[in-house]
Order: sequence, then structure tokens, then C-alpha cells
Amino acid sequence: MKRNRFMAIFGFCIVFFIMSFYLGYQLMNLSIEDKDIAEHQNHTGDEDIEIVREENRISPNTFIEERIHYKDCGHLISNSELAQNEVVNLTRDEYEDYLNTTYPNLRLVSFSNVRVVVFGERNHLCQEHFIIGEHNGYIAIFNIDENGGRVLYKSFTDYPISLLIDIDQEKLKEGIVVNSEEELSEILENFIS
Repeated sequence: MKRNRFMAIFGFCIVFFIMSFYLGYQLMNLSIEDKDIAEHQNHTGDEDIEIVREENRISPNTFIEERIHYKDCGHLISNSELAQNEVVNLTRDEYEDYLNTTYPNLRLVSFSNVRVVVFGERNHLCQEHFIIGEHNGYIAIFNIDENGGRVLYKSFTDYPISLLIDIDQEKLKEGIVVNSEEELSEILENFIS
């Protein structure tokens, strides 16, 4: 009895599967035929139809990523921000023209309406470094500005460089490049202690 019931259910499932497959095949075939008919009517009906491809443009939601390679330290610094109003709606060619006139030291690497990447190189240190040097005869710490110039951060007026040996004085006059705050603390401790 159980075996007969199982065979009946199994047979029903097989028939149902075959019918579903056949019905799906027929519906897909009709859909493809309808598409072919519609395409044929479009090609024969209006020969003046022009296919327009929308160009990629910078939108207010496009991220502009600027990658700068600093040759003196070897660092690659990336900054990303949303597009400024002045570049919104520009195409790739228009944006390249904008870069050439406004930022000639940058070149376009990739362009889409989601992200634009530009690349440039600088012949100085990046802003992640400090320089320990001399300011008005005293030991001083300098930051690096975006153009590679030294900006006075702190001057130690209690520590004139004239108290140091000649070699250390020369090092400070040239400037000692420091890569981190920990290294800055260690080197300053050697001069100030």
C-alpha cells in the first residue's frame, strides 16, 4: 500500500516536471519570436534612427582620487574626495583639458562616473615627515608643507645649537629628516638631554 502511494506521488511529480519544462520552453520560444518581430519592424520601419551612447560624465557623487608620489621619501599618498562643482558634468576629454590647464603636474589615470584617478609626482618630502633643524640659533622642529617647504612647528629656545659639538651643529643646519613621532622623540632626546 505504501509502495503504491509512493509510486503514484513519484509519477505525478515526473509528469508535473515534464509539463512545466514543456510549458516554460513554449513561453520562452514565444518571447524570443516576439523580440525578433519587434527588432525586424524597427530595422525596416525607420532608417533614420540613431543609436546614442551616453558618455561617462563626472557627477556630484563621483570621487576624485589624487595619488601623489614623493620622490625624496618614496611615499605614495592618496587623497579622495567628492568632485568639486567646477568639474561636475565634464567628460573624460573635458576633464583632461581641465587638468592640463589647471593642474599641469597631474595626469589622468582612470575615468568613470564613479571614480576618477589622477597621478602626479613631487621632488620633495611628503607632509608625513618632520625635520629637526635650527631656527635663530636654537633647536627647532619643522613640518613639511604641500610644496616641500619647511614650516616652523616648535623652537626650543632653552637649547641653543652653539652648545652642541660641530658635527651636530652641521647636521641641524642641514636638517635631520624624521619619519615618525617616535623617531622625533628619540632624536630630540639625544640633543636636548
